[in-house]
Amino acid sequence: MTEEERDDAPAGPPSARTRLSAEEVADYLVEVGATLAAYGCPSYRLEDVVKAIAEVEGYTAAPFAMPTGFFVSVASPRHPAPIQRMSRVIDRGVNLGRLAEVDAIFNDVVDKKIAIAEARRRLVALEKRPSGYARWHKWLAIATVGGASGVFFGGGAVEAVAGACAGLCVNAIARLLARRESGSFLVDFFGGLVAALVAGATARFARGSSEVVVLAGVIGLVPGMTLTTGLAELARKSLVSGAARLMDAVVTLLFLVFGIALAVGLGTLVGKAPAVDPARVPLGPHFQAIALLASSAAFAVLFSMPRRYFWAAMASGATGYAVTQVGRHLPPHLGAFAAALGVCLFANLLARWTKRPAQIFQLPGMMLLVPGSFGFLGFGDFLRGDVVAGASKTFQMLLIAGALVVGVLLANLVLPARKLL
Repeated sequence: MTEEERDDAPAGPPSARTRLSAEEVADYLVEVGATLAAYGCPSYRLEDVVKAIAEVEGYTAAPFAMPTGFFVSVASPRHPAPIQRMSRVIDRGVNLGRLAEVDAIFNDVVDKKIAIAEARRRLVALEKRPSGYARWHKWLAIATVGGASGVFFGGGAVEAVAGACAGLCVNAIARLLARRESGSFLVDFFGGLVAALVAGATARFARGSSEVVVLAGVIGLVPGMTLTTGLAELARKSLVSGAARLMDAVVTLLFLVFGIALAVGLGTLVGKAPAVDPARVPLGPHFQAIALLASSAAFAVLFSMPRRYFWAAMASGATGYAVTQVGRHLPPHLGAFAAALGVCLFANLLARWTKRPAQIFQLPGMMLLVPGSFGFLGFGDFLRGDVVAGASKTFQMLLIAGALVVGVLLANLVLPARKLL
C-alpha cells in the first residue's frame, strides 16, 4: 500500500490501522521505558508516557519503573493474555538532548507520522549517536561548576580556583575508576577523598576555606537531585522507585563523607592537624551573577542540553536565583519552595511554547536549588560525633527537599506543561 493509499484508508482503531501485535507493542514500550529511565526521566512520568502510547495503539499497559529496571505488561480485550517484558537499566544519567529526541520519536508515533518499527530503529540509532558535546566541553563545564560553587558557598577567589581544581581532580579519578566495573562503585568514596586532599592543601598553603573547597569539589557527586526526585516519586506514590532513589542518595552521602574522613584521619596520623578555616571574604554581587550564568551554562553542557535551548538553561538558572534573592530573608525552606515554583512555572511555560519536555527547561534551574549540601554537612557532623548538629542539618535537608517537591507539584497544577514528558 502506498503512502497516498494509507492516507485515504478509512479511520479505525489504532491497533486495526497499524496491525500491530501485542508482542510488537510490548517490545516497543519496553525500549521506550528503558531509554527514558536511562536518561533520567522520573518513574511517574515514564509510566504515564508508556500508558499513553499503549492506549494510542489500542492496548492497555501496566508499566512498573525503577531506577535500575523497567517492567511492562500489555493486554487488550482481543488479547486477554498479557504480554510481559522487562529491561535492566545499567547506564544511568541525565541526558536532556536524548530525552528531547525520544520525545520527538514518541510524538511522531502518536501522530501516526511513523510506524513503531521505524521508531524502534530510531531509538537504536539514538543510542549510537554522540552526545553533542566534545569531551573538553565536559571538562570545562566541570571546572566551571566547581569554581562557581566556591563562589555560591561564600568563598573568595582562592576558594573558587581551588574548587575548580578539586572538581577536575574528582572527575579525573572518576573516569579512571569507571574503566573497571568494580571501581565504578567507589567513585563517591575516592571523590570525597581527593576533594578533601585538595581542600587540605588549599587551607595549608593558600589560607583558603577547606569546607568551601570540599563542597565545591564534590558538588557534582552530591545527590541532591536524586534526593529531590525520590521524594517527588514518593509523593506521586511511586513508592518502590522513590525509596530506591532515597537509599541511593543516603549511600552516596555516606561514601563521600567517609572518603573525606579518611583524608582527615590520614592527615592526623602523619602529624598534620586540620588547618583552622580562616574568615571567609565572599565575592561581590557581580561575581555572583557571573557565577550564576557560568554554572547554568555548565549544567546545560553536563546534561547534554540541545544547543538551540542553551539560552533557556541560563534563563532557568536566573529565575531560580532571582526568586531566591527576593526571598532571602525567608526561612530556607520557604525560599526553596518559592524558587522551585518559579522555575517550574517558567519551565512549563516554555514547554507549552516549544512543545518540548518541561524537564529540559526545569533541570538547570533546579540544580542550583537542590539541598544536597545540607545532607553532606549533616552526615559530616554525625561522623564527628556532633549528633545534634547532624540531625539539625539532615532535617533541614529533608524540609528543603520537601519544599522543592511541593513547589514542583503546585506548578504542574497551576500551569501544566500539557506534555507527559
